[in-house]
Amino acid sequence: MAEPEQLKSIEEFLFEAPLYKTYKLPDDLEIVEGLYGRAGDLTVDGHCPSCSKASTFFVHGAHVPSGYPWETVKTRQAFDEISITCVRDEDHKVRYFFQIDHMGIQKIGQFPSLADISNDEVAQYRKGMETEDAREFHKAIGLAAHGIGVGSFVYLRRVFERLIFRRYEEFKNSEGWEDEEFYSRKMAGKIELLKDHLPAFLVENAKIYSILSIGIHGLDEEECLGYFGVMKNSIIIILDDDKQKKEQLALKKGFTEAIKKFKPPTGS
Repeated sequence: MAEPEQLKSIEEFLFEAPLYKTYKLPDDLEIVEGLYGRAGDLTVDGHCPSCSKASTFFVHGAHVPSGYPWETVKTRQAFDEISITCVRDEDHKVRYFFQIDHMGIQKIGQFPSLADISNDEVAQYRKGMETEDAREFHKAIGLAAHGIGVGSFVYLRRVFERLIFRRYEEFKNSEGWEDEEFYSRKMAGKIELLKDHLPAFLVENAKIYSILSIGIHGLDEEECLGYFGVMKNSIIIILDDDKQKKEQLALKKGFTEAIKKFKPPTGS
């Protein structure tokens, strides 16, 4: 059995870790101290589902029974609870339930769910997506939140492919591209052809698609979940690029229409 992945931060545990995935806690106890309220006035940054925007949260650590010797925390075996509160409104809370066992930790419940928080975070992008893309992006996030890595990759790859194909269809006539040339290329070649019409980050990291494909056929659930955030963000980068371009076009259109309507004062 593979060694559990080491938890990088308390933010990763709160905002990215799926249910029932086991992580190894670092020996320096920094994360453990945060989880048990021994890190002072600890705050973390993440998405608030009640505000529907990024926010800062106060961390309310788990309760350790009086008389429990902190020196033995590395051998602690318990079911504990932690909560965080949005700095904007004390009623905006997220609660977490976890199991700790000899420096291994597993999230076993949270409310609102990770899927709810993640989908609320990307809602601004799904509004501009095609119906099928939005539905499958939603499914991918939900599956990953419940620890299903390979299944989430299947939906992410389908959404990724359609976004690339749609970008090709948008520019093929103006660029004089031929369908046979485009569709005969591997995905890295397709991205290279579209490089002037895709975000620079995506062009520089064209192997993203190969990770999605390998994930479906060659990675296990844990490995897929480990890469899920990167894969999800690659799609968000494309969607954000589309969103910005649409906003710029709307701004230019409004400006042009305003100029057309302008009439100089009589006699000027």
